[in-house]
Amino acid sequence: MEHWYLIIGGAGIILAAGLLDSLPRGATSRRGIAVIVSLSVGMTWASVTVATHTVLTATDYTLSAPTWNGYKVYLSAPRHPDSGARGECGWEENINGRNWNMYAANIQTNGTPLRPRGYHVTVSANARTVNGYITNRNNSNNWGANVHIVTHTNAPSAGGCGSSAQYLLVMYESGNSNSTGLTSQLLSKLDPAIPGGQQSWNCDGLYECTAVNAPHVAYVELFFHTNQSAVNWFQAGGGHGTGVNQSWLYAYAVDAHLGYPR
Repeated sequence: MEHWYLIIGGAGIILAAGLLDSLPRGATSRRGIAVIVSLSVGMTWASVTVATHTVLTATDYTLSAPTWNGYKVYLSAPRHPDSGARGECGWEENINGRNWNMYAANIQTNGTPLRPRGYHVTVSANARTVNGYITNRNNSNNWGANVHIVTHTNAPSAGGCGSSAQYLLVMYESGNSNSTGLTSQLLSKLDPAIPGGQQSWNCDGLYECTAVNAPHVAYVELFFHTNQSAVNWFQAGGGHGTGVNQSWLYAYAVDAHLGYPR
């Protein structure tokens, strides 16, 4: 079972999954303690990373903005039933996507994430579930998301860890100017930070692209989880280093696309 705990620290108020459950018995009470006061921003980031990057959960996680700008952003993580057996050189794909999304939602790194910019944000579940992408789509639609961004990591059609393939891929829904506009902003903001080149084509054959109600939709394959150097970039510093520190660029791209709503 996943448990959420409140962490108060220099980076603001956030929730972390399973943090106390990761502590040895006797280190602190596993019951009755719901508030942890972090003494530094660095400690807060480390705690959040421990709490989030190793978690598979069937529960969506919603954050309300301090002052809402009128937009809801749904960050969809992979739900692959075979996650962990997809040739990954590091963490499994379902964890890669959710880890990035958690940071993009509300964890200050190289820049300001979505929630402090005024967006209500939902980070999807990432449990290994048959047709879990349909659940993510339904939850996004039912919540009334305006922006729907899918975050996956990539792999060649055959083979496993050891591939040399590496590029950022951001896909759009054909005929949807909101989607092509968001995709353009994501490419321009993410490409300088992510190893390899960039690619873009339509995602018209993907359910989570064409079946969501959110007008602003993009489907991102961040990096190739079969490329060891790309994985090392992403997982640097235990998951809160070089790679995931670029997650704030989602917020930058969404803000630029929507005209910086406040």
